[in-house]
Amino acid sequence: MDLDTKTMIIENNKCAWGKCIFCSFSKKQNVQILSEDKLKQLIENELDGITTLKQLKFFNSGSFLDENQIPIPVQDFLLEKCKQLKTEELIFECHPMFITDKNISRIRKKLNDINYSPKINVAIGLESADNTILKKIKKGITRETYTKAVELLKKYNFYARTYLMANLPYKKDYSKSLNDSVDFALPMSDTICIINAYPYGYAELFDIWLSRKWHPLNKNEFEKITKKYKNNKKIEIFFDDFISYPKFSLPKQKKVDLYGANKFNLTHPYYEVWQEYLADFYIPPKVKEHVLILPCSYRKPYSMSKTHKAIITRLKGAYSYGKIHQIMVSNPGLIPREFESKYPFAKYDWPEAQETPNIKKLYTVVTQARIENYLKNHKDYYSYNSKKPVFCYLKYEAESYIALKNACKNLDISLINLVDKDTYDLFKKQGMKDILINEMLLDKMFLGLAKRKL
Repeated sequence: MDLDTKTMIIENNKCAWGKCIFCSFSKKQNVQILSEDKLKQLIENELDGITTLKQLKFFNSGSFLDENQIPIPVQDFLLEKCKQLKTEELIFECHPMFITDKNISRIRKKLNDINYSPKINVAIGLESADNTILKKIKKGITRETYTKAVELLKKYNFYARTYLMANLPYKKDYSKSLNDSVDFALPMSDTICIINAYPYGYAELFDIWLSRKWHPLNKNEFEKITKKYKNNKKIEIFFDDFISYPKFSLPKQKKVDLYGANKFNLTHPYYEVWQEYLADFYIPPKVKEHVLILPCSYRKPYSMSKTHKAIITRLKGAYSYGKIHQIMVSNPGLIPREFESKYPFAKYDWPEAQETPNIKKLYTVVTQARIENYLKNHKDYYSYNSKKPVFCYLKYEAESYIALKNACKNLDISLINLVDKDTYDLFKKQGMKDILINEMLLDKMFLGLAKRKL
């Protein structure tokens, strides 16, 4: 098999620096430390079946030239494998502390010894050309140490690939800060990667996001400040590279008791961060084509509740069950089914008996805004419009339904409530409890989907 490019990610040991506020690779517990033989085997496994490979990107969550992460025999093994595969370009990451004359000259000597002359591109995370910012983000380098590292790479005919972050905290004018950094790094770099700053894993930047003093740029914001570099062949732009869902594996003292029908339990930063992620970065599962908004439940996760067990059982009879994206709506906002067990979605409670007229009004306003952001940003994915509807199965008087209805109206999206209104009104008048799991209503929900061949 011939490949143009391949990305290989092999983590071993902790990053030697490990203090950057956006990164958590040195903060993980029980990080594996692999033997040289194990590392070589992992590389073999990754490259198995490949006959030629033009470009290899090797990432190890730290520095390739750090012997505690990638021992010298393993570094040499990778170079030998690249020669076998006729690899024209090898890209690896390295902190400037390991870009030393000793390390770089050794790599050059190894290449000469095996008569191999690929393009070696060393990626350096400069992030910003502002020394004050570099100190605040705890990067462990300065403009001067970066420059020295690049000069050393050039001395041995290696190439410099520079990472810059578009919206680091501590700078009000993100656009000017990025422009200044590009102007500084571009003359010294063979390529530049502009990345949307984001807290990876359990990083310190995540706490800053929670403080509401900073947030990752959404796509429109990011494209606005990177637009001028779009056609520059030396610059690559990554809006959501390696972004994952907010990971709240927080210490116990940071886990909050999210209980009560009140403003605190409606607009908590944990919810706000999640809703930003879901609206701006989340990509729904590829197979999901239709949105079905469902109610929350007292029991968590939702799928373990009596209500959701009944709904799911009936939904499974639908022709296109696998294409239906089930999304719950509650005081934390929208919760796709695949996230229902994540913190804090499985650890909150909103007692309806505590609701006051004012809190109901606030709930409707906040929830409508969250729904609008989600539906607007995912309109191209789901392709709903004035004819293709969003479905829901919600009580007609519920604030969640009112918020959803208003949001769809503002976005010109059709909304179909699969709760048969006449039947619902009759059961409600009779004082029936647990109306939504009544067999007749569930059957009509199913028929509503079947009617549209879902």
